Amino acid sequence: MTTDRMSMLTTTAAIAISVVALVLTAAMKANAPVLAYVHFLVAAATAAVCVAIAVYDMNRLRTEKASPSALAASTASHLGLVWIWGAIALIVTYGTQVLTWKEWMPFFLAFFLAAGLCMFFSATLKKDAAEGKVDGSMLNIARTLTLVQLVSMGVVVVGLLLDGKMTRFMTPRFTDWAANNIFFTGAIAVAAICAYALKVIPKARA
Repeated sequence: MTTDRMSMLTTTAAIAISVVALVLTAAMKANAPVLAYVHFLVAAATAAVCVAIAVYDMNRLRTEKASPSALAASTASHLGLVWIWGAIALIVTYGTQVLTWKEWMPFFLAFFLAAGLCMFFSATLKKDAAEGKVDGSMLNIARTLTLVQLVSMGVVVVGLLLDGKMTRFMTPRFTDWAANNIFFTGAIAVAAICAYALKVIPKARA
């Protein structure tokens, strides 16, 4: 089994375990409010694992002197997995009505589309790397999208904090607290992966 496949399987396993734990803690929080903190810790741990594996893969590829296309493909793939995690966590928590929150669907669709876009770029760049091609235009588009994600996730994190969203679990009538945990930790994971990628992947000429 290749190292790339092992990394993807490890992240996928972390996501699967995380979603189960997130749903269970969300479902039982009404009877045990402390589980809101456990829910956040599970989300934070999952985000940390996603970032650690992404950074490990990028460093490994740099050590192997992989092409910029291979590095960008790895970044896009790991970003896609974070978006997939967020989408699955939302649909399992709110789509099955473990918690009820009418605004969850637009966020799920946005996460799903972001994941699809990331995976598309990953597949395209991976193909270029396998063929020994360096498509400067594609790499620049990927870099721009990476920068956009970094900035937008920073805005999300600041917005959640300023709006008091991260303490809504204290008020029983608010059911979006679980989503806010996913948004906050997922945004930090995406921002961290993007920031590292922008640091280590060289700019390409169009």
